[in-house]
Amino acid sequence: MLAFLLTAVLLGPAQDGELDRILLRFQQRREKIRTEGEFRRLLADSRLELETFLKDNPKHKDAPRASFQIAETYLSAQDYDRAAEKLRAYLKDYPDGTDAPSARFATAEILLEKEKDEEARAAFEDFAKRHPSDERAVFAKLYVAITLQNEKRYDESATLLKAAREEYRARRECWSAMMQLAVLYHVQEKNAEARRTLEEIIRECPDKEPVEVARRHLVEYLKVGRDAPGFAEKDLEGRDASLDKLRGKVVVVYFFDPGLTTAMSEAAFLRKAREEAAKAGRSDDLQIIGVCIGTERKDVGIYKAEARVDWNLIFDGRGIDGKFARLYDVRGLPSLTVVDRKGKVRFYNIAGRDFRNVVAKLLEEK
Repeated sequence: MLAFLLTAVLLGPAQDGELDRILLRFQQRREKIRTEGEFRRLLADSRLELETFLKDNPKHKDAPRASFQIAETYLSAQDYDRAAEKLRAYLKDYPDGTDAPSARFATAEILLEKEKDEEARAAFEDFAKRHPSDERAVFAKLYVAITLQNEKRYDESATLLKAAREEYRARRECWSAMMQLAVLYHVQEKNAEARRTLEEIIRECPDKEPVEVARRHLVEYLKVGRDAPGFAEKDLEGRDASLDKLRGKVVVVYFFDPGLTTAMSEAAFLRKAREEAAKAGRSDDLQIIGVCIGTERKDVGIYKAEARVDWNLIFDGRGIDGKFARLYDVRGLPSLTVVDRKGKVRFYNIAGRDFRNVVAKLLEEK
């Protein structure tokens, strides 16, 4: 950082391409990052560079882009309040700027992340109206359906997803609508409808990736209602982690790799569910067991501290070839199974609000 500041002083006014050099340095350093903590420090360093550039060169042609990139650093750090503040400032200063559509879309996503479903729905609808030719317009419509799903307005959500599927039938995005529809059915435990939807994707989708995802989900949905595979193991701290001994409780078994950024977002909604169960006086009724399939044992300790994990963690350590991964037929990540009080598999690979909604439902069951 000191070297950059000295260079900036020596150079005086910004030269063309300076912002690109800041962003290139970020990307080069990003490739070497291994932990969430390192990534956050990198974001802070790059933000300071961008802020210095903007302060010293407020009229530079790249000033709007620098302003937007500052907001992006807060987004990447999941500091949504500061990100929203910077995005609002950008849109106020540059309402027709090149990054204005991205700023509006990101603002709507923040509202969704903060669980302000009504405001998020309005923001996504506004985006779709303002930018109908933007490739994200279809995703804005899908997000509108998700806000309704979050509010358990399932029929309305399904109607929108089916409409999006028909409107974009000639585009890849129609299959995103279909995949979300399968999730919607699964959350409602309409698993026959979910399976039919997945089978349609497998049968008709021309793209390999959605078909492979649908195949994986279909295999898992066929296990719903069966007994969850039992195991008895010691966790990282030597405590018992036995599924059989947890009969009578709602149990979540999930697999993770601490080297993937998705591991942190997954831990966040798991932690939120634990907090909600505690508030309802059911903290002991919800048990979580995380199985690390990453190959570096030391990374699990870093993950536990940074994700503020207070549940059992088991180190499997051999990817999808590990003992537990084979037991649960893990074919990729994410892989999360929700087991009810009777030891039956009830839900697979649900996240966020859907996860919390179904966990709350299962906790009410006797």
